[in-house]
Amino acid sequence: MATVGNYVQRDYHKTYSSQKTSTWSDYNKSWGSRRAAAAEKMQQLRSIASTFSTIGTQASQANTAFLIQNMGTQSGYASPTAVMSRINVVI
Repeated sequence: MATVGNYVQRDYHKTYSSQKTSTWSDYNKSWGSRRAAAAEKMQQLRSIASTFSTIGTQASQANTAFLIQNMGTQSGYASPTAVMSRINVVI
């Protein structure tokens, strides 16, 4: 990266100066690439969070269906349709 802090890096020692001097466009390009990398990382995190949310919803629905199947005639509901209407479906 061609920058230090908020300023374009300056070569104060001409004996060790680099062949290419840093410019504001270098500064902008370097921060642009960092922003792009951060945006990509956030998109990956959003994708993972969405996957976990979907898994949690499906697990909850499967657990409810399992309990409904195993309750048999002990159910306090009038019919399986009434029970299924209570399942939270998130699309």
